[in-house]
Amino acid sequence: MNHSKIYIKVFLLVFCFQLSNNLTAYSPDRNEHHSHSIHSSKSDSTKSKLPLLTFHLGCALALPATSIRFADNPNKDHSMHLQNDFLHPGSFIVPKFNVMIALKNSYRFTSDVYFILSRESSILGKDIHHGRHLFESGTEIHSKFNFFAGNLSYIQPLSKNKKYNLGALFGLAGAYAFFHLNDEVKNTSVERSLWLVNPIVGLDVYGYLTKKIFYRAAIKFSASPFNKYTYTYFIFKPYIEYHLTKNVGLGLRMDYMNMSVKDIHQKKFKGQMNMNLPVISVVGVIRLF
Repeated sequence: MNHSKIYIKVFLLVFCFQLSNNLTAYSPDRNEHHSHSIHSSKSDSTKSKLPLLTFHLGCALALPATSIRFADNPNKDHSMHLQNDFLHPGSFIVPKFNVMIALKNSYRFTSDVYFILSRESSILGKDIHHGRHLFESGTEIHSKFNFFAGNLSYIQPLSKNKKYNLGALFGLAGAYAFFHLNDEVKNTSVERSLWLVNPIVGLDVYGYLTKKIFYRAAIKFSASPFNKYTYTYFIFKPYIEYHLTKNVGLGLRMDYMNMSVKDIHQKKFKGQMNMNLPVISVVGVIRLF
């Protein structure tokens, strides 16, 4: 079977959770509530029962920085920077919607999705080479960049305490990138795309600072031990949530994603790509028990 088709099917699984960023159980174990809660008072309604569903609705500020170099560029040191060379936005606001499902208190799954859909028309400030094509300085260029990255992981509990729950994280991480550059005057265009799927490992910790303040942090890392290209994918995400009532709250989260892919030799993409993507999110929280 074609390996690219297998990669596509596996990677699409990441997106089938309604673009969920955290398919995870947030509260301490129900059966161990009295021994693991920070405040053992029975009035602590936020921890007396694990929510079946948690909804996050809000917005996120994304701050991408992306550089690409194709292997067929004459200058091996030449890289294109989407924000500097093609004037793609350095920041944009996107809607944020998460659905979190508590399957069992001791076993959890987590999913992250990051995406950029960007197109821009600009005047080149320098010559850009793509194989036999030359896009000269001063030319009006239309460029398009689509990027999706996601991971789906299982969290195995390691340690529990009244202040934290620590787990080991295992799963898959994938990415898809599409780049299109067009000069309408010369009727010249270049189009490249790539797919990547690799294993991911990490750590996940969550707990309550007080009966109304919940926190979570996760570190995820992925590499390419089974592929010819050099690939690293790193995510760090702290999150804090304040419960106004048992069912309603406010959340603040920051995600930092860094992806570096070198020595790519795919049929439709040869070269390298680097991306930094910090994302800051503010959401309203609804918990349904």
